[in-house]
Amino acid sequence: MDLSNVRNRSGYLGGTDAALVGRIGGGLRINLEHYIRLAVAYGDLPRQYLREVPKTEAMEAGHRFEDYFFEEVAADWIPRIERQYILRRPLEGLPALIAHADGYDAERGLVLELKFSRYHTTDVAERYRWQLQWYYFLGATRVRLVHGSGTLPEDVRVAFRTVEKDAAAQEQLMRGLCRIQEMRPRIREVAEMVELKDDNDENDY
Repeated sequence: MDLSNVRNRSGYLGGTDAALVGRIGGGLRINLEHYIRLAVAYGDLPRQYLREVPKTEAMEAGHRFEDYFFEEVAADWIPRIERQYILRRPLEGLPALIAHADGYDAERGLVLELKFSRYHTTDVAERYRWQLQWYYFLGATRVRLVHGSGTLPEDVRVAFRTVEKDAAAQEQLMRGLCRIQEMRPRIREVAEMVELKDDNDENDY
């Protein structure tokens, strides 16, 4: 796939979409914003229809923590850890399925997912449960959460948590993707409706 799409969230479902896939697999209802996300993933709508997520200080701290961890804490690991690695799993009738790992050891199939948060490691693991399970769904052998907290760079605390593969979550993700395949006509219908509404709004001026 064109890697530029990874930055604009079009043409694929990724780790940030795993919670949506899990929601659908759990039989919960989805709203118009969810349908639009699926339409963008299929390429039925351009990414401009997605709600913009503003950059925050917390996001910037997360990026700084990644640099700090790989340059200061895990410098000796670098020969075997590839940063910003993309895992893929093709399934017919679906957008590309990808996961953007912060760090990946191909020899061991180990994913490192870095999070910088003031919350307890257990809470962070639960908050990002679906994203972490998504790595297993795409073929990872082992997933390790690297949780940073404190103040960068003076007082940083790093905790490690190995995330176990959850069979029930894996089944729910598969159910969600199967359901998305079944929803394909409805996703196209919603995309056409959204575009038609935009055209009508423009004609009103």
